[in-house]
Amino acid sequence: MNLTNPVEWARYSPEHREGKLCYHKWTEESHLPLRNVPGGSTEPNYETMTYNYCDECNQRSVRSAVNNGCSHILFITRYYGKSQQYAGRPFIVGYYEIGWKIEVNGATAVRPKQLSFVRIEDAYEITPERWKRINPYRKTYELKNLRHATQRVKGSLFEEIIDHLDQNDATTDFLLEVARLKADINPFEDVPTGRIFVINVGANTNHPQQSPLFEDKSFEFVPIPASADDGYTFANLRQFNAPDRPMINHFRSLNIQPDTKIHNDPEFATFTFGDSPIVKAGLKSMTKGDFLFFLVRLVPYRNQQYYNYEGIFALIGFLEIEEIIPLPFDATIDSLLPSPAFNRNAHVIRWLNDHVPYDDGYVVYKGSTNSRRFGKAVKFDREFVEDIPLLTAGGTPWNWETNTELGVINSHTRGPRQHIDPSEDPERAKRFWRRIWASQEWV
Repeated sequence: MNLTNPVEWARYSPEHREGKLCYHKWTEESHLPLRNVPGGSTEPNYETMTYNYCDECNQRSVRSAVNNGCSHILFITRYYGKSQQYAGRPFIVGYYEIGWKIEVNGATAVRPKQLSFVRIEDAYEITPERWKRINPYRKTYELKNLRHATQRVKGSLFEEIIDHLDQNDATTDFLLEVARLKADINPFEDVPTGRIFVINVGANTNHPQQSPLFEDKSFEFVPIPASADDGYTFANLRQFNAPDRPMINHFRSLNIQPDTKIHNDPEFATFTFGDSPIVKAGLKSMTKGDFLFFLVRLVPYRNQQYYNYEGIFALIGFLEIEEIIPLPFDATIDSLLPSPAFNRNAHVIRWLNDHVPYDDGYVVYKGSTNSRRFGKAVKFDREFVEDIPLLTAGGTPWNWETNTELGVINSHTRGPRQHIDPSEDPERAKRFWRRIWASQEWV
């Protein structure tokens, strides 16, 4: 197993409890004060919980924060989102409490040990009065250009800002909104070179709840029930297509209780997935740069009714593997979690709740910023398989005469494994990715 434990990230110990202002561009596509996701901006990268790791941004300010021993980065933006009453006004919308640092191609990048981002109605507005407190030496009397917002903030004002953001934390909203916006964006300019693995996940015919497929090919992913405390219930699982609505709205007729525990894995907020390469040997060779695609049974949902007999298999997203970390036996939390992004994984939550070590080699896979939860389901049927074509582990075509179409697909995907190695078969990799891009209408 090729674990890519991120030992290169160095623990960071601040010298001062103070924050360094860093600005980011805004998006017009959301009510939330997000970075400009549709415009291709990657920083700050909420989903990988890094800053300056995916791309270089405000490098002078980031390096200054680290060199001066600052504890926090305070993110400031001028809002031009969908809530017009706030348009044009500057706000501090979130922070990273720096926990790790790394040098990437001569630039300094950081990871938070804690973070918080807030909705625009709860953001800390930089009024003229507050700007005077932030900028007491009056280098700029008015905050007209956010490039001038590079000050260090400390003392009672700093604590006031942090307390305000903590009390209104909406980081989950940011993560879900970014995933939704990125579903429309092709992260690749050319066919990726990573190997392609497929794993079958989510609710199936053995579970009363199903993952709904809508007429426009959008869908909702419903995890399997959980046997232990994984930190998620139907009550706190939200719809991807309408993040302000709970998932349980789809299941009223099935009498599922809100406190029903679910195993929300994979999760498409910080893009993590936990499993055991010892139990599922098909994952053993997977390493950084490979792609893990998630195959799910989806059931058409029309007129508030499920049509189970029309159920299909579909690909719903993928992780481009960035890191693989083992769950601990006798490890401290710091050595387990090199980023709070892992805190949202169901297996990590279970370990933190129970402190019971996994004895069958569980690991957590973390996706890169290229990872995606699809906006449209990619139907995985005989036509898809034969067009690529996908082959058996022995390299032969699938035999469709042994079972129903769904049965054959299920038998070939019951265990996760590598299906395509682009270094050995670039043409099949190209056909696979082009089917994905076409289904999402990615340019």
